[in-house]
Amino acid sequence: MTMNKIMAKLRRKENGQYRLLGLCIFLSVFLVSSFTLMFFSSSVQEGLPPGGDTRKLMWLMLGVVGIGCLLFTLYGSSLFFRNKSKTFGVMLALGADRKELAGQLFWELLTVAGTCSGAGLLLAAPASWLLWKLFQGMVPHTARTAYGLEIAGILAGILFAAVLVFHILFLGIRFIKRTNLMDILHAVRKTEMVREIRPWTGKLGIALVIFGLFLAMAVPQLTVRLFRQGMPGIWNMTYLLCVFGLYLLMLSAVFNSRKGKHPKKYYQNIISTSLMRFAARQTTRNMCVIALLVFVMILSAFWGTMYYFGATEGGSTALYDFSAHFPAREEQMGMSELSALAAEYGGNIRSYKESESLQLVIHYTGRDMNDQRQYFDVEYEKLASFVSVSELERIMGVQISLKEGEYLTVTESGYRENIWVSADCLNVIEHPVTGRTFQPVFQGTIAFDNLVMGSNPFAFVLSDVDYQRFSARLTDEFKEEHVFFNVEEGTDLYGFADAWKRAYIARATALSSHCHLYDAHEEALALSAGELYGYSGEIDLSPDNPQLMGDWKYAPFSKVLMEAGAMELTAVFVLLSIYIAVISLSSAGVMSYVRSLTIALDNRQLFEDLRKLGADHTYIKRVIRVQLRKLFAYPVAAGCIVTGAFSLFLTYFNDMVLEAFELRMLLMEGGLMVLTAGVMYGVYKGAYRRSREIAGV
Repeated sequence: MTMNKIMAKLRRKENGQYRLLGLCIFLSVFLVSSFTLMFFSSSVQEGLPPGGDTRKLMWLMLGVVGIGCLLFTLYGSSLFFRNKSKTFGVMLALGADRKELAGQLFWELLTVAGTCSGAGLLLAAPASWLLWKLFQGMVPHTARTAYGLEIAGILAGILFAAVLVFHILFLGIRFIKRTNLMDILHAVRKTEMVREIRPWTGKLGIALVIFGLFLAMAVPQLTVRLFRQGMPGIWNMTYLLCVFGLYLLMLSAVFNSRKGKHPKKYYQNIISTSLMRFAARQTTRNMCVIALLVFVMILSAFWGTMYYFGATEGGSTALYDFSAHFPAREEQMGMSELSALAAEYGGNIRSYKESESLQLVIHYTGRDMNDQRQYFDVEYEKLASFVSVSELERIMGVQISLKEGEYLTVTESGYRENIWVSADCLNVIEHPVTGRTFQPVFQGTIAFDNLVMGSNPFAFVLSDVDYQRFSARLTDEFKEEHVFFNVEEGTDLYGFADAWKRAYIARATALSSHCHLYDAHEEALALSAGELYGYSGEIDLSPDNPQLMGDWKYAPFSKVLMEAGAMELTAVFVLLSIYIAVISLSSAGVMSYVRSLTIALDNRQLFEDLRKLGADHTYIKRVIRVQLRKLFAYPVAAGCIVTGAFSLFLTYFNDMVLEAFELRMLLMEGGLMVLTAGVMYGVYKGAYRRSREIAGV
């Protein structure tokens, strides 16, 4: 019989090991490749702002997914080599040539890795396409949300597959080069015990996790607020305390078991506890990876959902569903034209209001940050919108008390002060024509989303006397018109809003063709100083410009378009976040399942010995069940606790306040934890059933 035939028979005996290795490779390549195909598609790349935090976060998540899947596959390959060692060692002991065995093993690995990687790459494209089609059903279909297969996504998937195959072949070469025959034969029986640890190790682990999160998330925010000093980038290394604390916590869960007040329970579980101690290092590492995967899964879904709700919160509580502001010298649609347009979509205009605002020069105090991450006060000078108190009362339908020489700051609903600018920032108001100045007295804030959207950093309210004083000798160049209205229920709101937006854009002229950061006074100051002004020039006023509503200084506001736009802009991020969550949960489930079967396979002889010593099936089931419960319960619980603490710190220390929607998000995260626990419980039941079959019970 030739060596090829002998190896072929051995392969048939070891089909389970090859299937396990192939499954790990296929899942990793499939998940990462389908993710890269979506991430590098033109729709996603155009939807994520260049250089923005969202794009950086998605790159970070892509890296986490790639590293997680790589580690998952390497774990599966280590199990393969561990089980393969017995066969390889026996063949060497019988006199087989090492080079011939090495060649056989090399081609086996190359065949399995190449075939499974190719299958993962081929199935990634249709899977990402199907997922994208599901996504398109959730948002208005536009050219921006069209699926596009880009060469960068394909190459990224191929690169990951190549890296994965290279690492597996490297591990195979390292396995082949081992020279000690007895080490090879007994590799499958090798234990990985650790030194005896102290009872307080678990408590220290919990303390390190909490302390690490506090240092990494709370301290930077507190130093900014208290000392106006940001922390350097290296401060993020404090997150490593959390990782070390998690390791100690899992190690304590695996190793520690004391008689305590329940010695009977201790002796009942002594076999299970001892078995876990014999593989303490490997089990602890495995549980830490599962806990981190659970953390990534819940946090990804939480971030994606919070990102969407955060994007749609701005303007959702606006008093008027539709509003716009435009230069006074520009002609826009009036009440009669709007009514005719609304009638085409089965509705009527109601609560229609028109108003005027003055564009006055303000001198206000803001903050900036230098290269040493130190915050310092800066005096800014630019144009801002001012309305009279009587006009605001008429538009809002409320009574406002404001005396001569005082002012109110108009903010968005739920406004919270931030480090960059405060509501009482206004120092001096200057007439842009006469140069006359005035120092008003701050009297608080008033929330009116529709007005503040057209002025940066805020819009302001003056008494009627002060307003008239500044209005005198002010040309139309420094005035803006405002319209506010609602549309009755039963109207095709999206159709009307889109038609109104297009009609509004069609009437816009060069007077309003400016980016949202443009300020005429800042431009005049820059030109007088002989400097270039970066926000000069016109923008593309095309209804099909996907960036127009976010980039245009005079973009009209509509709740229905805002929600649709926010969904379109953030759905890509939400989709990728959810996909990362699916990848992480799948990896955690498969890794836990594989580890469970490994425990059963490694201890099959022990279970047989226990039966010979008189143990019944009930006791053996208990031994298996106690081990698997720890393997599943502790990582899931730890991952959920760390995620909960991280999310709470993230939402609270961002502005030292918990908003209503943030509380809703935290409650939703609790639901995600329950869902994750339910999925992992289902995996546990399957692993327990299969482990019993392996143990013969």
